[in-house]
Amino acid sequence: MLKKLLILTLLFSIPAFARAERGSLGLNVNSDNLELEGRISLATRTDRIEYRNFYLDANFINGDDDTLWGLGFYVENSPHQYQNLEFSFGLRSVFTGNDKLDKSFIALPIVIGGKARMYFQNIPKSALGIKLAYAPKPLTFSDGESYLEFRIQADMEIIDNIDIYLGYRNIGTDYKGKGEDVTFNSAPYIGFKFVF
Repeated sequence: MLKKLLILTLLFSIPAFARAERGSLGLNVNSDNLELEGRISLATRTDRIEYRNFYLDANFINGDDDTLWGLGFYVENSPHQYQNLEFSFGLRSVFTGNDKLDKSFIALPIVIGGKARMYFQNIPKSALGIKLAYAPKPLTFSDGESYLEFRIQADMEIIDNIDIYLGYRNIGTDYKGKGEDVTFNSAPYIGFKFVF
């Protein structure tokens, strides 16, 4: 029931992402998982220019033994002299569980990331990004002990407003109790996203 509710919530949020001037909605898959993800700029909901680099994002990963969903808030900006580089910093909320262990997991990881945009003469606009999310014990609740997520991803714009991407993610959820460190997902993935 919870899985269906989460999927419906994400699907009904599509119009909010689609109306954004600076947002995206994506889907990626690998042999074990399906991920839906989206982000929206807070500048689309206000006239105040100081919010132009503030974002909300959400994702949902459907796994074999469990599902993971998250909601985050972060700031993304470029150094003045290096406009092709973007750095981000924020906070996420992550909810998951493990059916085999019969445990639930809640974490508030701190997220840092970076992206390099690349423009070549005969190659479509591309980007290479990296993201790290970490929640130590004080930021992990319920049956959780710690959370660590690492991603690296390469994007390429194939036509206006549509990107394809390849990436690798490693998500570790450590539960309370000896020997209950669970790798939620560690695999490459491929996907596409609509960029607005």
